[in-house]
Amino acid sequence: MSGDNSVRLFCLPFEGVSAGVYLPWIEAMDPSVVVTPVELPGRGRHPRTRPCDSLEPLLAEIMPYVARMCDRPFALYGHGFGALLAYEIAARLEWEHDAVADRLYVSGSGMPQRAAPERAVGHLSDAAMIRRLRDLGRMPPVDRDPRRAARALSALRADRTVMESYRRDPRHVVHCPITAMGGLQDRTVTGLDLAGWRRCTRRALRVATFPGDHYFPLTAQRELLDTFARDLIRPAAARRLLAAAAAY
Repeated sequence: MSGDNSVRLFCLPFEGVSAGVYLPWIEAMDPSVVVTPVELPGRGRHPRTRPCDSLEPLLAEIMPYVARMCDRPFALYGHGFGALLAYEIAARLEWEHDAVADRLYVSGSGMPQRAAPERAVGHLSDAAMIRRLRDLGRMPPVDRDPRRAARALSALRADRTVMESYRRDPRHVVHCPITAMGGLQDRTVTGLDLAGWRRCTRRALRVATFPGDHYFPLTAQRELLDTFARDLIRPAAARRLLAAAAAY
């Protein structure tokens, strides 16, 4: 894109919610960073489709959109379940499209791996699943409107099922730096968990913490957006200078 030095930031939602949770970031972010929410089946703009409870069909749904939108330098951000998806997408963009992200941001998640059976909730009844997730501090702010509650719980169950059955391919090591983010009051993701992402990149890992619990992206928005701006706008400005120098 001649003359355009913006960076696209793909944003993957956490379990059970629509990517619309990131829409406020579009207006709040500097226009040099093009915030691009990636919607999943069964929610938001795709309410008539069924949520996917298996990883490969889910990636088959969203990868074509992401690949088509890689029209400029890009980064990926995902929280919770979205961290797993952002990581898998970054790896597959490298293998299948020779496209390497500027940076991968993973928050509210340790390195993805199959859940221990005692921590699995996707097989429980709605009431038991909700109760267990609330006890863990991991019940997302899903739509409580009775007209949409069943769809929200269906999406949550599907996402948890994918998370809990996930097996990481050890060959999935990306060639971009990773920033692993956590909430200081998150009882479910420790600093050691965040440090585990080091096994997933051939570049540097940075660990960053923010005020708040597991859902700190909803309460520490300004701090998160400042982090993206520091990382992504400065390199964009450097690209502009290099392009201008090459023109002489």
